[in-house]
Amino acid sequence: MRTPDSPGTPELPETHWSYGFLIPHDPRAASVVRAGLRALLRATRLGCVADTVELLASELVANAYRHSPADAYVSVERTAEVLIVSVWDHGPGSPAPVEVQYGNDAESGRGLRIVETCADEWGVREYPYGKAVWFSVVPTEEA
Repeated sequence: MRTPDSPGTPELPETHWSYGFLIPHDPRAASVVRAGLRALLRATRLGCVADTVELLASELVANAYRHSPADAYVSVERTAEVLIVSVWDHGPGSPAPVEVQYGNDAESGRGLRIVETCADEWGVREYPYGKAVWFSVVPTEEA
């Protein structure tokens, strides 16, 4: 196994890069996205934000599966300052956090509240055939 300091190991990408995942309309999609993001963030030395990014992306992918009849697309973009994750789907409408108080045993209704609470920023971009819900996190340390 090669380590980052081993000869022949490729250099890390520049400070600006992007990756994408086409996600089939499948109930396992959130789990697959979590695993893919963990591997990507580890490989790009951004493990410091992996737990947060996995959680937030998982919430958005689950919403896309629940509210859209078609495949989704997850994009991950790294700039010098921030990591931005967007989940594109074909569902109608612009999502917003729910104001209703849910009981401790409720199985849904908290996803966008979690995104709103844990992300540095988040938002929705509407398009003619769907939307992209995005969030950003600022890595505090690169590992």
